[in-house]
Order: sequence, then C-alpha cells, then structure tokens
Amino acid sequence: MDEDKLEEIHKDKLPWFYRLILKLPGVKFLENVSSGVFWGIVVPILLVLEFFLSMFLLLVFPFPTNIILAAIIPVGVLLIFMRIFLERFINLWNLTVGKSSSEWNIEKTMQEYIALLKKRKKRNE
Repeated sequence: MDEDKLEEIHKDKLPWFYRLILKLPGVKFLENVSSGVFWGIVVPILLVLEFFLSMFLLLVFPFPTNIILAAIIPVGVLLIFMRIFLERFINLWNLTVGKSSSEWNIEKTMQEYIALLKKRKKRNE
C-alpha cells in the first residue's frame, strides 16, 4: 500500500451519512465514560429492561404500531454506538496516520542534554 495516499480524516470531508451520525446530540458524556461500572453494570441492566419493554410493546399494541414502537429504542442505541465508534476510529486514525506535532531533532536534544550535564557538574564543584 502506498504510504502517500494515507492522510488524516477531516470530519467536514466525510460523506453525508457519517457527518449526520457525528451530529447526534446528547452523546458527548458517553464518549468520555471509560468506567467499567457504567459499561459492565448499567448498560447490561438497561439492555435487559429494554428487552422486557420491547416484549411488552410487541404484545400490547396491534401489528404495525408494535414493530415501530419496539424498534425505536434499539435503533437509537445503535446510532449512539455508531457515533461513539466512529469518533474513536477517527481519533485513532488521525493519531496513527496524521503528522506528529512534535519534532524529533536528536542533535538539538543531545546538545541541550550535554549543556544540562555541564551545568550540573559546575554546580556540584
């Protein structure tokens, strides 16, 4: 694969579908949550409760309405997870492929290190 073709992903140059997913409101707090308690306890409990709610909606309402009502929550959860994973992928890609903001100048770093060692030696004498 040609390395010249790899470049950073700019959110404004993405196709409309991805830009629409990235504009979902109210998902910002989930992107920063890395707690095992949230993802290991709260999310599974909410998914089990959603299962029972979907079963209730499927049994209580007539045919076309029950499918629509039961599909609202899973579609919402799917969109939220798609946004989170898309954000994380874009960040990972830009960190991996994008140009680094730090400059690797070994000679300058070595000269600064030698100067610090000389100052330290003078101070100890």
